[in-house]
Amino acid sequence: MRRMILRLFFVILLFSIFPFTSCTPAKIETRSKGVMLKDETVVHYLEAGQGPALILIHGLGSSSDAWRSCMPSLSRSYRVLALDLPGFGKSDKPKADYSLQYQAGVVKEFMAAVGADKAALAGNSLGGWIAALVALDSPGKVSALILVDSAGLRQESPVTVNLNPSTKEEQKALLLALFANKSLVTDEIVEEQWQNRKEIRGAVQATMDSFKTAMPLLDDRLKDIKIPTLVIWGKEDTLVPPAVGERFAKGISGSKLVVIENAGHLPQIEQPEAFARSVKGFVKNW
Repeated sequence: MRRMILRLFFVILLFSIFPFTSCTPAKIETRSKGVMLKDETVVHYLEAGQGPALILIHGLGSSSDAWRSCMPSLSRSYRVLALDLPGFGKSDKPKADYSLQYQAGVVKEFMAAVGADKAALAGNSLGGWIAALVALDSPGKVSALILVDSAGLRQESPVTVNLNPSTKEEQKALLLALFANKSLVTDEIVEEQWQNRKEIRGAVQATMDSFKTAMPLLDDRLKDIKIPTLVIWGKEDTLVPPAVGERFAKGISGSKLVVIENAGHLPQIEQPEAFARSVKGFVKNW
């Protein structure tokens, strides 16, 4: 009996020192949700995880799906919310000018609607431009800014692909320009994006048309961004070259630049783990 008690005590002691742990992290569910804005526009978004809010903003012609690859890793540290801007993805497509100022206003209203009074904003391409405008206009609402292959600065060389393709061939050319790994652009992906283009062409064109009357370039305003800023760039981005990322980093005091290898304009898709590591490393400092 005494020997049995001693053995039981040893087992309890052993388990207290070396507790059972799962080798595989628990899977965090990504939920598809919707929220209504004041004008009754319904904004669709993906949400996963808990903790400080991190809001992800896609680029022109894209959607929240652009962030799916990196959300599992990010959601282990944050409450991640990737929205479809109005006119794109599964969100409503209201009659609007779809200007950058309009979308920046949507982001601020979205933040309030989902209970994220203050959040980190990460924006890719045009989404980075929108995120920067929110940070400039409402710095008290933004804890940190993450610019991912962001638009918003003057470029000497014009874009050589059609950003609102009118043929399947132009759609393929645009996709090839986005990725370093050209094998990702399969016939299936081209067809899928071409079908999606029919639903968003009006919003894309309205955004581009808005630049004729109001193009809030960021060149002269970078010095006014005072919040912690991380600039992430795909090393092989041919649409918005890495030199633009260097200009962002130079213009925003105290910002950090991370260049991701083997990635083009969408590093969060091509290198999701490297992208997530960069964000998590930066988060420790904000």
